[in-house]
Amino acid sequence: MPAPLLPPGALDLTGAAAGGRRALQRRTMAALLGAGYAEVMTPTVEYEEVFLRAGGAPVAERLLRFVDRDGRILALRYDFTASVARVAATTFAEHTGPLRLAYTGPVFRQDPERGSRARETLQLGAELFGIAGLEGDLELVRLTLALARAAGLTDFQINLGHVGALAPGLAALEGELRVRVLRWIDRKDKANLARALEDQSAAARALTALAGVIGRRNALEEALAGAPPAAHAALTHLLALDAALSDADRAHIVYDLGEVRGLDYYTGVHFELFVAGIGRAAGAGGRYDGLVGKFGRERPAVGVSLDLDTLADGVATVEP
Repeated sequence: MPAPLLPPGALDLTGAAAGGRRALQRRTMAALLGAGYAEVMTPTVEYEEVFLRAGGAPVAERLLRFVDRDGRILALRYDFTASVARVAATTFAEHTGPLRLAYTGPVFRQDPERGSRARETLQLGAELFGIAGLEGDLELVRLTLALARAAGLTDFQINLGHVGALAPGLAALEGELRVRVLRWIDRKDKANLARALEDQSAAARALTALAGVIGRRNALEEALAGAPPAAHAALTHLLALDAALSDADRAHIVYDLGEVRGLDYYTGVHFELFVAGIGRAAGAGGRYDGLVGKFGRERPAVGVSLDLDTLADGVATVEP
């Protein structure tokens, strides 16, 4: 039998599949441009250092890398956020005031634990630099809702959390125990989580209740009533964000304090976009105030990235 001509994780798209994705690109990019975001095109190939600075050691094994003729290691674009943060810190180093940048294109990554997962996915997203706190967070949540609607979605949900809710409790844990606790939280395993924390400090034990908080505004209010003081700022922030949303927007928001993926990357709010009938997130975003400074200029930042391949699966009909 001849060897396959496509490597694992590669996919040909033809006909309606290709046309649908291009239609999604046009619709969602039009929404970004209409919201005042300027498109930026970053190179497909970067020095691997760009992505390692942004994502740290865990990113290394997921990069598709090769050696340049000068001996430096290059990598295919792992994500846009790192590249756009580099642009914000260098090309726009002298820019004053808010900076709104948008992008679209393929990203490349490999997952050693899931060899059949796509190595190339089509993304679109936006990054807002220079607006800290609630104002910037609110703009990006509203923008994500607008993008979902521009894509043609009707039955969708944004799961929204804040790293500050769990950070005090996690900071009280060390080493292997912290790893195990994060695993139980991620799996929503309350029984093992409670057993792991029963002999820990009050701050750590509070994780048992906080990690299980999921729902609408009333869930946040109930959590605030029983939460340790160190978690109050995060919960109050989410309540203020909720109060600023319209009823139509609020209908698509669910607060989930137990989402821990990306916890070491985000510095404030973080969220995922889910579409009914699709078992994986179609987008993710949040605040990452510490990232731009890694490329030379400190600047608050919050952004969102959509997986257009997953969105295409969730959109019933898209006109090419």
